[in-house]
Amino acid sequence: MDKKLEKFLKENKIKFALHEHKKVFTAHDEAQTQHIKTKEIAKVVLVKSDKSFALVIVPAQKYVDFKKVKNALKAKKVSMAKESDITKILKTKVGLIHPFGNLYELPVLLDNSLAKQKKLHASAGSYTESIELKTSDFAKLVQPIKGSFAK
Repeated sequence: MDKKLEKFLKENKIKFALHEHKKVFTAHDEAQTQHIKTKEIAKVVLVKSDKSFALVIVPAQKYVDFKKVKNALKAKKVSMAKESDITKILKTKVGLIHPFGNLYELPVLLDNSLAKQKKLHASAGSYTESIELKTSDFAKLVQPIKGSFAK
């Protein structure tokens, strides 16, 4: 588990479950490995706009709707960030992005379908560990922009 994330959750007294699993590189694989529906797994995507970067969180089986993200960020242009951006901005590797954008000092956009679920399952910043916590706790800590960001 990402050490900064673990410290942050413990300091804020947030209950979470850490699930160990075989090495996975995508949210979709994470769902299959843990026998969880893909719509319940949060896929975290770094996007780049003409203004800045942001994290978009959508269900694992969906894609980011860049038009809707562009509107939410009030940007002229939005695209998928490059692998080099992930390394440079997030100081991590592809597949290791956790959903706590506040720890990266980035805005977070959370798709409504995930926001309505009781629990959020996502990467813990590790290829072999996932985190599960109450969606309400996540929302309280991160203050995401909620909306329809998946297609």
